[in-house]
Amino acid sequence: MINIVNYNVHCDDKRRITAVDIKLKSFKDEGQEAISGHPLIAVVSAAFYQTTLLTDSGVSLTTTPNTKRKDIVDLSVVLDKNSNLSSVDIGNFIEALQKALDETKIF
Repeated sequence: MINIVNYNVHCDDKRRITAVDIKLKSFKDEGQEAISGHPLIAVVSAAFYQTTLLTDSGVSLTTTPNTKRKDIVDLSVVLDKNSNLSSVDIGNFIEALQKALDETKIF
């Protein structure tokens, strides 16, 4: 099971959303071990690309594994400043990403 444990929304001086940082953590599920390392990155990437944030408003995506804790991955999505996304749009994206994480089974 992979959960979004934290996210930060970055805005510019005109209150336009410019980036979203997301921290994801893998937890032990009943009868399964926590996913770590490259398999965790693969599941997170597959789930992320089920959403449309990057194709609709994104400029770049950075996926960074935590070097000390193999069960944590950080995603950073830089957004187009002219996309006019609202906090409701970001909330909908976070919900869609968590749903995609819950449904994605690669291994």
